[in-house]
Amino acid sequence: MDLTTFISTLFLGTLASRIIRHWLIGRSLSSHKNKLPPGPPRWPIVGNLLQLGQLPHRDLASLCDKYGPLVYLKLGKIDAITTNDPDIIREILLSQDDVFASRPHTFAAVHLAYGCGDVALAPLGPHWKRMRRICMEHLLTTKRLESFSNHRLDEAQHLVKDVMAWAQDKKPINLREVLGAFSMNNVTRMLLGKQYFGSESSGPQEAMEFMHITHELFWLLGVIYLGDYLPIWRWVDPYGCEKKMREVEKRVDDFHSNIIEEHRKARKDRKGKRKEGDGDMDFVDVLLSLPGEDGKEHMDDVEIKALIQDMIAAATDTSAVTNEWAMAEVMKHPHVLHKIQEELDTIVGPNRMVLESDLPHLNYLRCVVRETFRMHPAGPFLIPHESLRATTINGYHIPAKTRVFINTHGLGRNTKIWDNVDEFRPERHWPSNGNGTRVEISHGVDFKILPFSAGKRKCPGAPLGVTLVLMALARLFHCFDWEPPKGLSCGDVDTREVYGMTMPKAEPLIAIAKPRLAKHLYD
Repeated sequence: MDLTTFISTLFLGTLASRIIRHWLIGRSLSSHKNKLPPGPPRWPIVGNLLQLGQLPHRDLASLCDKYGPLVYLKLGKIDAITTNDPDIIREILLSQDDVFASRPHTFAAVHLAYGCGDVALAPLGPHWKRMRRICMEHLLTTKRLESFSNHRLDEAQHLVKDVMAWAQDKKPINLREVLGAFSMNNVTRMLLGKQYFGSESSGPQEAMEFMHITHELFWLLGVIYLGDYLPIWRWVDPYGCEKKMREVEKRVDDFHSNIIEEHRKARKDRKGKRKEGDGDMDFVDVLLSLPGEDGKEHMDDVEIKALIQDMIAAATDTSAVTNEWAMAEVMKHPHVLHKIQEELDTIVGPNRMVLESDLPHLNYLRCVVRETFRMHPAGPFLIPHESLRATTINGYHIPAKTRVFINTHGLGRNTKIWDNVDEFRPERHWPSNGNGTRVEISHGVDFKILPFSAGKRKCPGAPLGVTLVLMALARLFHCFDWEPPKGLSCGDVDTREVYGMTMPKAEPLIAIAKPRLAKHLYD
């Protein structure tokens, strides 16, 4: 090798080494700048999907215990994060609400929420803002909710009479059915102007169909459908999940179309007999009276159907599931039932029924509901959020379009903020300053319990949901003593859960009721 060749080789080698060194330094800096949160190792293509089992809320909580309060996952092609930490949840739902207030586009939401056109599952944007404004200004105002207070009182009395009929015959009661009927009747009377269960109902066949459709809808909306994460799965779909979605979509849409046509016919028949806006208008009447978007005379039917569905979803399964869990835990802990009844006997007394005006004063019962929300939230996760743009949390890079799973079940069992997490102890929520402060249920100010979420996506029906839960429980605990069926002890009450968009008990709660008030009050 001559001198020229040697110098050229040396120069090129040095240049190459510099280029490589600068590339490595740049890559290291870039990697540090875009450092993702810690998380479990990932498989090619499927990512972390194989690490989710039958109870994904428990699987993700275990990952948070192992890797830290903020965990990164790769679910097929989707970036995802999960947390059960109140500080990070506050960061997502409040501090960076403008980044995380959107919703992911899923096949279930497309098929079962009118193309993501409702309030709960719509992405952030003008359509969502308009639909939420309609709910807040026309459907869920304090004045309108108060106008249905007599209906709620009627349904509370129906609930007591139904239980009394079983109690007199000393027969076991399926509390899932009884509580489901109470919740559904309340929402159908507000929404549709008729009962679905009971002596004044529209008929058992329509009621059971309505209940069945609602349960199927919730299951499909909650299922982790692999087609959302692995496009190739849609070609296989061995369980026929999308086919089932399309079937339920058609049945739900037919049901909603019938509701709208019934109301249009009734409005036509009574035209001129009363003014729009009268207090006895149900929610569908209100929606039919509202103007549409862009100067249209009326709202589109699709928008009305989407709002009908949201109202049904918000007020039926969630409150019924919460009430069944509360009843199960109280039956499992007789001393809690005794304390609830002591409070009711002091505030309400034995000579009348509980009224809605009593509910703010039942602090111990409110603690029981908070403890139920801690241990058994109506849904194991908040409805998933999605980031609109890249951001950082705790110094970690969060890519745009990251799916966010806020684990409410894991939050309530986070050992860093709760002691004895598997113990049902309502006293932990008692105000530190005594009886003077009302126990708040719907406000997640400390982000330790989030039954109704927070920020832009907070559930607009929270006050109604709290009222339905408290009223049912207050009436049942005031009017009856409760125990498991013959042959079972309090410790035998089953508290296993089933995963879905809502999280019911694995088996319906069966119980024996014994009247504890004067007979004439039950009539």
